[in-house]
Amino acid sequence: ILEAFDLVGISLSEFLVELLINPQYTTHENTINLRSCSPTIIKLIAEHPEASAAAGGALKWASDIIKCRCALEIQELSAKKSGYHFSVLHASVEQLEEFDIEVLGGGMQQHAPLLWDMLDVLLAA
Repeated sequence: ILEAFDLVGISLSEFLVELLINPQYTTHENTINLRSCSPTIIKLIAEHPEASAAAGGALKWASDIIKCRCALEIQELSAKKSGYHFSVLHASVEQLEEFDIEVLGGGMQQHAPLLWDMLDVLLAA
């Protein structure tokens, strides 16, 4: 198989990228299989001894993705249109008394699941 890649002049990584980004292959059985096996593949890459040296390491790569996703979820939650936007400077006593942390938590769990999971892990540590 690796010789076939050499013969056509592409690398394995170029092939995988093409398979995943080209809409023509979205429903191809190999693309579906690759996506379904991605957790195992990512775990194996992260655990590979040379992975920590490549481009800052797999852990940094994963951390950067999680930080970006959490930041997006925070931006969405704090937007006025979300209904969770809250200005402390303009809050009344009545608004503070009506504040329900369980309602806020439920909304956060629904609209920012990654952030919710991260807070759960951090608070449980």
